[in-house]
Amino acid sequence: MNAGVVRKYLVVHTWTGILSSILLFVAFYAGALSMFEPEISQWVNVTAQSPSGKPDIDALAQAFFEDAAKPPKAAEMTLPTPFDSAVIRFKNAQGNQIAYLDEAGKLAQEPDMGFSTGDFVDYVHRKGGLPLSLEMAEPIIGIVALLYGIALVSGVIVLLPSLVKDLFYVRISRNLKRMWLDLHNVVGITSLPFHVVMAISAAVFCLHDYVYDAQSAAIYPQGIDGVLAEVRAEMPQALPSTQKDWLPPTQLIARAQAHAPGFMPTFMRYRDVADGAATVQLAGTDDAYFARSSRVGYLTLEPATGRILDATYMLGPESTWGSVLASFFSLHFGSYGGVPVRILYALLGVMGAFLFYSGNLLWIASRLKKSGQATAPFSEQPRNVRWLGALTIGACLGCVAGLSAALVAVRWLASSGIAPESIAYGAYYAVFFACLVFAFVRGASRVSAPLLAFAGLCTLSIPLTSLLALFSSLAPTTGQYLSAMIFIDGFSLVGAMLMFYLAWRTRSRPGRTNSGIFASLFHRSI
Repeated sequence: MNAGVVRKYLVVHTWTGILSSILLFVAFYAGALSMFEPEISQWVNVTAQSPSGKPDIDALAQAFFEDAAKPPKAAEMTLPTPFDSAVIRFKNAQGNQIAYLDEAGKLAQEPDMGFSTGDFVDYVHRKGGLPLSLEMAEPIIGIVALLYGIALVSGVIVLLPSLVKDLFYVRISRNLKRMWLDLHNVVGITSLPFHVVMAISAAVFCLHDYVYDAQSAAIYPQGIDGVLAEVRAEMPQALPSTQKDWLPPTQLIARAQAHAPGFMPTFMRYRDVADGAATVQLAGTDDAYFARSSRVGYLTLEPATGRILDATYMLGPESTWGSVLASFFSLHFGSYGGVPVRILYALLGVMGAFLFYSGNLLWIASRLKKSGQATAPFSEQPRNVRWLGALTIGACLGCVAGLSAALVAVRWLASSGIAPESIAYGAYYAVFFACLVFAFVRGASRVSAPLLAFAGLCTLSIPLTSLLALFSSLAPTTGQYLSAMIFIDGFSLVGAMLMFYLAWRTRSRPGRTNSGIFASLFHRSI
């Protein structure tokens, strides 16, 4: 391949990587954590006092709909687990409410104060950590995903001339920049299929509204809304019915499992209750098939007869097009194959975060080496190098520390009366911006060790919190806590030890007072 072509693609790879790297680091690291979204919520809420009612879902549904003078438009029943009873969540004039059967079997109701910390981590992932609404952040992440795709293609082209010779070749020597470049290349090539799927699917998820608008204007004469209306009109419609005619939830679940034997239901959503023609959307899991959402598939039933109205979002071999479409969702969310795939996706997510972090450090080292300023005092280095170094160290380690601090803060302050959502976002952004400001004020070379140690301490606070809880009156039962402990505390402990090791290596290197960013980031911090 012509050397000039390779150099041009190297420029493209470098700048698309730099423009997208920070947001991608946050998205990948938070995305790795979100693979354990249910366990995170369980870990945070493990000491919360959930309603200790009866698990009889048939009696709960009957009591709830008979009691309601004015039925809510929608109601969602969470099915019982070994650790939680069945509850119905709905909204009325008093706000979000929760209904359940008390120990005497009578219907009880209270405000719904539930907050899913797993959802918080997922929102940080989807927004790339931006302090914006999801509607504003997603288009930005979509553009970043497109840049990410260009960086992947250009990076492969740059590596092609030496691909066979250097693949899986990591040179462990005194030339640490060479070693980091080898690691960067190995991680990028070996996980390339994963990254291609992430780039394409993220761009589609974040920009699909604009794609639909373009299709509506340029392809469909009646507009895409008209096409969707025609599709819905061809689907079976629920007939008007009253609550007394509805089948019990256990019979509806049996109808769904007869359609899909491996389907494991998790919740039921009653919709259009007040309109007369109600439907029941049954959600559940089946790790043998791809899913059209992050965790579950859906089957829509008619509550009076159990007739299947819509299996478009159901798990399993439906139509060929449906299976292809579901594969895009599942390949992004890792919602197939059970726990082994979730662990694999978490590891790939952390490796992806390393890819973006190392790419920025490699650019900083190369720029300083070309300008002959690799050992220059920090104040004499180019402004763009100083700023990118501070942004990389501050934002990346601030994200790691902030997410851990948010989880611990929500758990410790659960009884404070402060909204859990405010605690989570407040703790995350307070820690994130504090790390970012510290990096810009002190410089990347001086803060890499302290911030690594701080991020390790925040991450270690997760298993420490669990350890303290075991010796307190708030300790949960062993069975309730085991799965969350394995995934959340175990991975956090390993991550904390790794960050402490890197911080120790940073401070133990000779010449610790040298403020040269090349020396600090490569000869001290690695």
